[in-house]
Amino acid sequence: MESPGNYYLRVDIDDTADDSSSEILLGVELSGSDSELTFVDLHTRLRTPHLPGDVQIETLTGAVQDRLHLLSKTETVLFRWPWIVGPEDDPHIDQIEAWLRRLSSDVGGEPVLGSALRVGVLQHQVSCPPILRWSRESSMSDGELLYLARATELKALLDRRNAIWEPPNYHFRLPSGEHTDLFIRIADAINEPQDAYALACWLLERLKSGVGVVVDTGGLTPVLIQIESFLTRFELEVGPTAILQAYPAGRALVRHTVENALSEQSSGIVALLSVSATGSLKDTLLDELDRVVSSYGIDYTLDVMVDRSTTEPHSGTVVPDQAGGHVSWLNLKRHAGSGSSASCALCDSAEKAQLVLVDPRSYGSMALPLPHLVMPDTDHATAGQLFWERAAEYRARAIEAKPHPKSRIARGKRTALPVRPIFEVMCQPDGLTDLVEKRCGEHELDEGLTRTALVVAAPHDLDTVVLPAFVGNGQVDLKESARLVLAGAGIDIDVPVVSGDNQAALAERVAELSPKEAILVFSWGSVTGLTLRRLKLAVADVLAESQNDRAVNGLVFHARPSTPREWTAQQNQFQPGVLEKLWWSCFPWSSPLREESRLLDRSDVDIADLSLSGRNFLEQRDEFLGMHSTFLEDDDDWSPRFDLGENHAHPEHVFWGMSADDIHQDKVRGRSLYGKGLDCLSAYAAIGAVINFTRHNEQPKAAPRWVMFDMGRIVRSYFDAVITCSVIRWLHPGELWWAERDDPKSIRDSVAFLLDQTTESNEQVLLLPELLLASAQGKVPKLAHDVVRDKVQTISRQWPEDRSFDSARGAVEVGLRLLEAG
Repeated sequence: MESPGNYYLRVDIDDTADDSSSEILLGVELSGSDSELTFVDLHTRLRTPHLPGDVQIETLTGAVQDRLHLLSKTETVLFRWPWIVGPEDDPHIDQIEAWLRRLSSDVGGEPVLGSALRVGVLQHQVSCPPILRWSRESSMSDGELLYLARATELKALLDRRNAIWEPPNYHFRLPSGEHTDLFIRIADAINEPQDAYALACWLLERLKSGVGVVVDTGGLTPVLIQIESFLTRFELEVGPTAILQAYPAGRALVRHTVENALSEQSSGIVALLSVSATGSLKDTLLDELDRVVSSYGIDYTLDVMVDRSTTEPHSGTVVPDQAGGHVSWLNLKRHAGSGSSASCALCDSAEKAQLVLVDPRSYGSMALPLPHLVMPDTDHATAGQLFWERAAEYRARAIEAKPHPKSRIARGKRTALPVRPIFEVMCQPDGLTDLVEKRCGEHELDEGLTRTALVVAAPHDLDTVVLPAFVGNGQVDLKESARLVLAGAGIDIDVPVVSGDNQAALAERVAELSPKEAILVFSWGSVTGLTLRRLKLAVADVLAESQNDRAVNGLVFHARPSTPREWTAQQNQFQPGVLEKLWWSCFPWSSPLREESRLLDRSDVDIADLSLSGRNFLEQRDEFLGMHSTFLEDDDDWSPRFDLGENHAHPEHVFWGMSADDIHQDKVRGRSLYGKGLDCLSAYAAIGAVINFTRHNEQPKAAPRWVMFDMGRIVRSYFDAVITCSVIRWLHPGELWWAERDDPKSIRDSVAFLLDQTTESNEQVLLLPELLLASAQGKVPKLAHDVVRDKVQTISRQWPEDRSFDSARGAVEVGLRLLEAG
């Protein structure tokens, strides 16, 4: 059974929330656990041991406040304390308990996380078990919580780098000769120094002066280096280390490796096995470690990082109870097809017959040299058409804007959403039922929803609200709009709709239900799932009190998870009921506009060296990129951006070539995959959701290949300047594959072909500056930079000598300067 949802967040407390490039947030699927946990790796670049004082505690508090939107996914949150202590040091118990009070109560000011969450702190100690402190008692034992945190962290690091290869259309031959359709390359989980530091922290309690260390692969060398750093830092003697030099490994080689980890002063051996697939190496290693114990009079421990050799549940203990035991950090409990090279069912499979050899030295694949090339997911694009057409018609979308005020409890105080659909604008009654009926004709909802006889929603989803100023104020009754949505979904428009915070009214309505009637939790939007979870729990409490056992279903007008996996985790929480959505868009927390801002902040372009049009463009761009901060204190931070006047940046001008003179292409031509006639901002939003969905949806299918978007096909299949600019904007450097064939000429030809398609000036003023920006950001290969530079200069010289083109000329000038500086 998959866990309802575990999450891993990494936060460098020395970075601000807006500029934390190493921040990781991943939803993690774990087998064998029905508990939920968000594990937060708080860390600092200041590794020296010291007792944190009040300033450091407030630094930690600020890091949490800036990321509330990432900490609301589960009821239990466990933080790794950034400072470890040595065997002679006192743990930071007083400081930890003071910080827990700061997070969970009103001591020292407004509570940061409140008392509803169960909040804990984990501190690692050298030569001693880690300590745990909680704001309130946990239902799990310390051992279970430590296992869950460790498994969550390891699985998150593996998932982040796509280190678990389970391809749908081929299988692997391991160095042992075994054939398998599941392969784990543990070295890929260690991508930066903090990865090695975090993994080594789980071994701290095993470390003591003179201890020897055995690992099975050179891919764990960063962890070995970190272990030696820990020993040196706390003035403990560094013992010998030994790495298994070949695989498959016979007993003689394993024995030799274990003995190489011994010295005359050895106090014990710490063995670390990266992956146990069949269990044979693990058993041999245990035999040889047992022999060492009896011969040398020392003890040992064996940690198996990923264990596929058993279906037994994980032990909750952190340290083996006695010599001869071992600890598995992560048991995938996943059946993998396998066989010997002589008799392999996979080789006869129509789906997975292709065989990929695994390199016995690097443990990387020896085939599939090309990346996994993809196009934006057409099904996800067409599924969102009606939603984004409605958003465009009503201008019900914002960028770099604060979340809805009522949902800010689940988000940071300074959080900017890359895209925010504005539901109070979109859910105005005109045509709402017809819209939902059309959607249900495309996407059939679970038939269980038609048995709904009671709807429960959050109070803010049922209020009468004032429309934002930018659409002329007015009011919308969200409760009546919700009824129109329900009617379009096939639910009786007169069904009772009650607030989830009114337990008495809810209990009264539940008592009136017949056995076959169902309860539906409704929400206009869902990002983290916190509101849905609380509503479902409120209903569950009423059902439990009345001993009324029935499933609870959910319906979301528009879900906004950052990955498909997060939406699946939300759905799992409703089992045995169902959670449905009418529309969904996968938006990342990161933003292309923040990447642009970082580039401009760090560029060497001197504004004094620019022409007047270049200076004006750069000043307006800086104003545009800073609008979130400018209006941060306004409840509605989107509307004031429209009141700045003609000489200021326009809040909807997301692309460089857009200007108040309206000489740019202002909408997508015709009916595209993303919707009919979408304006630039709506197209930017719709395409961003599809790009992010595609990268996450395709990654598991690609292993071990890298997912890259096939720009050669994209620019040749359908050209529209707004679409092309949007696609390039949302892609990261390293995700764009420009070649039709894998050669330099093909790359240059694809870039030239893209530029040659812009025959109209209203297309050119969009694409030319955007392609220069993309080149400066590393999205266009350097060998094609001269193609971009030459063609942009040639085309832009042909523009009319008209002041309406000044902004476009300024954008080209700044783009060329950025390209030269790079």
